[in-house]
Amino acid sequence: MGFFRFRKVLPLGRFLRINVSKTGASLSVGRPGATVNVRKDRVDGTVGLPGSGLSYKERLANRGCASALGFALMLASSLAVVVACAR
Repeated sequence: MGFFRFRKVLPLGRFLRINVSKTGASLSVGRPGATVNVRKDRVDGTVGLPGSGLSYKERLANRGCASALGFALMLASSLAVVVACAR
């Protein structure tokens, strides 16, 4: 038996993305080849070879650190958007 997946990516500049899925939202910072993904409950890092389908993913932090890092990244991304719009 299969299941349905939902995922939408909203780019916020060159290296910043908001990912929305049926399980929640997350913030990705990075570029193809190296990305850090922050969710409310964890922080994951991914390194790979773009275009090859090969990648390595590792949990960088769990619950407590993820929320603090997530807040810091959200604040930094908001400031980046304000600065970009001001130019």
